[in-house]
Amino acid sequence: MTTLYIITRILTFPGAYLRGFWEQLTCRILGLPVEVPGYLRIDEACSHVEHTLAKKGFASYLMATGAGFMNFMSGLPIFLAGYMNLRYMGITHHESPGYFIFYILMTYVGFSMLCNIFPLVEDAMNLFDVAYKQKKINIIGRIIFAIPSALAYVGSFLEKYSITFILLAAAVVLSFVL
Repeated sequence: MTTLYIITRILTFPGAYLRGFWEQLTCRILGLPVEVPGYLRIDEACSHVEHTLAKKGFASYLMATGAGFMNFMSGLPIFLAGYMNLRYMGITHHESPGYFIFYILMTYVGFSMLCNIFPLVEDAMNLFDVAYKQKKINIIGRIIFAIPSALAYVGSFLEKYSITFILLAAAVVLSFVL
């Protein structure tokens, strides 16, 4: 499955690269050392930076959810702007080739960012361990962070096997066909 994961990260390189940038920025903010620089390496950590795991509660939460949140919040408007113009406004290459290409690129970049929103499995497991096993986050924080933590945990396993890419690609293709 690593091969399929790497192929999907290369196909979605704008979002994969930006995800790595957000992770590196988060590591710098938290003071976590980055072990191996580079965002698009050909291994199981493609689109992620290798870093030491966070030991504190909020730091582990931010490492697991921060970069994905930034990718989601910047990718969704880009995707919707391109998709809505292609799907619902009916922009075609016959009427306006320049706008059509522009909206195709917007849809692709937004799609690639949305395919890269979940953390590495190690970061998600570290969040679960620090917050819920070691209880380094108080009870109010554990309640508030429960849903984002669960989404990060489940999503990291889905992204590891490229299921997020397959589901999102199938949804986009089906929306144009139907």
